[in-house]
Amino acid sequence: MIFLVAFGAMGFGFLLIMLIARYGKHPQALSEGAVVDGGRSMPYDEFRSLVIDLLEALGMDITHVSGSRDEIDLIARTRTALIAGKYIVHAHASPPGDRVTQTQILRLQDQVRGEGASKGILITPYQIEKQGLAGLEADLELVDGRKLRELLEQHLPKKAEEVAKFRGFGY
Repeated sequence: MIFLVAFGAMGFGFLLIMLIARYGKHPQALSEGAVVDGGRSMPYDEFRSLVIDLLEALGMDITHVSGSRDEIDLIARTRTALIAGKYIVHAHASPPGDRVTQTQILRLQDQVRGEGASKGILITPYQIEKQGLAGLEADLELVDGRKLRELLEQHLPKKAEEVAKFRGFGY
């Protein structure tokens, strides 16, 4: 009798698991331009173009571009002879939870040190977790959404107007 109850409970549990797996809601990755918290995220290609345009407006030449679906890695060089140097740029288009974490900042620091770059720049339209980063060994510039919007207003005013329709950018 006890085996019948045990196997019956296991069978019922198995049936429940199968029904939930078949008909339950599953979390989906957000597609580009998805509406979350009242605003759309900027599509990857537009963000990539925006970052490249901004760096060029700041007087940098892009020598290398790579990355993944959510992040763009660039190497840029300055045009002026007196302060010429190599810059490593990490641009995070859609970090999880709309926050760039310390892990991503430390990854940039390690790359800057490893490649002997003059400076590292991290760019995102969202927030950057800066707590506990007082002793960074590399020269890093952290550009969050608010600072990114300010740079756009100074150097690319037409682009600054366009980003107002997207989530982030300090709005």
